[in-house]
Amino acid sequence: MKYIKYSSLLFILTLAACSPLKTYIKTDTTAFYKASFESKGSIVVLPGDISLNNSLEFDLYQQKVQEKLTAVGFSIVDNTETADFAALLLYAVDDGKQSVVYTPIYGQTGRRISSYSDIAYDADGKAVYIRRNYLSPNVGVVGASADTKTNYRQTIALDIVKADSLKNDESIKLFEGRTISSGQCPVIVEVFDELLEAMFIDFPGDNGRNRSQAVESITNCP
Repeated sequence: MKYIKYSSLLFILTLAACSPLKTYIKTDTTAFYKASFESKGSIVVLPGDISLNNSLEFDLYQQKVQEKLTAVGFSIVDNTETADFAALLLYAVDDGKQSVVYTPIYGQTGRRISSYSDIAYDADGKAVYIRRNYLSPNVGVVGASADTKTNYRQTIALDIVKADSLKNDESIKLFEGRTISSGQCPVIVEVFDELLEAMFIDFPGDNGRNRSQAVESITNCP
């Protein structure tokens, strides 16, 4: 029995040591929508910028958005003629802002006199206490190292409009969602899934309120 218990404990400890630490991305999501907005009807997902019409990157994101819209109650179609609504998707990363992070360096700052009591014996064999002094090092901050980091702001935007209103000069918007994060990823592809996940948590969310969420992430960014 003891062998089984120890083996089980060793197995658990080995798994814990091999399991990677989970990382999370902090996101902020805002949603604004008309009181009549409902997650039902047919919908087509389109780029919010015509320059993305032939983008393979957009094609990938389009599929991901379609899955999320289907999960909340919409039915997907592939053109505006048969759609009740159109979801217009945009995504972007800014140029980033640099900041300097200082890390203290610890080392010996000098030495000080310390003392301790020792026991010795006199000629008669009687124990006596002797105070002995010695030099001990002082440890403290001796400097700092500077590291420059760049933080980027990542954003996805999703607007849902009436499909037939796209024929007019001004579309009729029913839903407006924005999710942002900030970190060291200079490309949207590394955080798109996490931002989209945050946008669709409890979709459509509270109207006109911000939702801060930490979404579990697998990313190649530091």
